[in-house]
Amino acid sequence: VYQGEFGLDMKLGYGEFSWPTGESYHGQFYRDHRHGLGTYMWPDGSSFTGMFYLSAREGYGTMYLKERLFQGLYKADERFGPGVETYRDGSQDVGLWFRDHLLKLCVEIPGSLSVHSYPEFSGFLTHTPAMVTLADEEKMDWGLEEGRDPFFYDYKRFLLNDDLALPPETYIYSTNNSHLPMTSSFRKDLDARIFLNDIPPFVDDGEPWFIRNETPLMVRIQKQAYKFRFSVTLTSSTSCWITGPT
Repeated sequence: VYQGEFGLDMKLGYGEFSWPTGESYHGQFYRDHRHGLGTYMWPDGSSFTGMFYLSAREGYGTMYLKERLFQGLYKADERFGPGVETYRDGSQDVGLWFRDHLLKLCVEIPGSLSVHSYPEFSGFLTHTPAMVTLADEEKMDWGLEEGRDPFFYDYKRFLLNDDLALPPETYIYSTNNSHLPMTSSFRKDLDARIFLNDIPPFVDDGEPWFIRNETPLMVRIQKQAYKFRFSVTLTSSTSCWITGPT
């Protein structure tokens, strides 16, 4: 059962949706998807309040469970970045999360091992770390070998041209984006809905964020945190990793 706003013959705007299983959602919709701020509830009393992106948890949110509470960053419906998990006895795990795994504790250990203690490694300290940036990270360009590439017209042009990637008005008969190509124009449209009242996520402003750990997974986590750096649900507990030393 859906009660709420419509647009383009789809759920668009604020609404409430409930399933026969007892699950329910109330919040923002866009093109039939949970997209924006909202709350999803399960029959056992668990709930998630925060940001959704194409019906998946994305950005900062709060997950209420029977035995614990998690506040932190999500990506593609999984924990992905800084977060705080609080248990019934009041104890907490604070740090970087990947799914249900705590990768790094947000804590400083006095007298811990440091490369500064070994002068022979001083040369490594002169390396200038790369900066976190999201601008055009998924953009594809026309290849320089266009004339000699046998797959150019049969394959690449469908990825590079939004008008060829999907038939016109595909949303009328299918909104299952798990099986449809994600065009750059649609991605920009989705991001504009998420960051409607914020500074655009791809604008590099203020102090630069340097990549402190160049491990591929950690780079992806830092980019996700950077993308949602203006989120109002960011807590002081999670910001210690973002702004503090690593």
